[in-house]
Amino acid sequence: MFLSFEKIPSYSRLWIYQSDRELTDSEVLAVTTILTNFIESWQTHGSSLTSSFEILHNRFLIVAVNEELTKASGCSIDKSVEIMRVIEKEFKISLFDRTKIAYLDSEHKIVIASLSTLKELVAEQKITSDTIVFDNLIQTKEQLDSQWKTKASTTWLKRYFQNVLS
Repeated sequence: MFLSFEKIPSYSRLWIYQSDRELTDSEVLAVTTILTNFIESWQTHGSSLTSSFEILHNRFLIVAVNEELTKASGCSIDKSVEIMRVIEKEFKISLFDRTKIAYLDSEHKIVIASLSTLKELVAEQKITSDTIVFDNLIQTKEQLDSQWKTKASTTWLKRYFQNVLS
């Protein structure tokens, strides 16, 4: 069952898919149609999932499920991954590359960088401990609202970031 993202409870489970490029406005509209159709019929073991999605910054596809009502099963999660693979193929984007991080540069524009370039970016002070990064490992809508955009020093990057500085 589709619910507007604003009405999805804060404890709802979510998954964030980060595109390797910004989607155009027309692509966002097309992806919105695909995801709306998917969410409206998304089920687990014959039961509808109360769920929603949001596309933020024309780059982040966020799927949320109120698991208090019905838990997403492995099969239903696989179906959501399948639809993301369809979107990847249709729009020639990458949504599953976990070796890329997104951060805000000094002009507050979203930059996608490879983890392999992190040491260089730190040395050039393009990324500092105060740089705002997008922590796509968060798991609830509440965390999306409070922890998704956060300083590099407060995320999983902290340990790696400190190792780069050593």
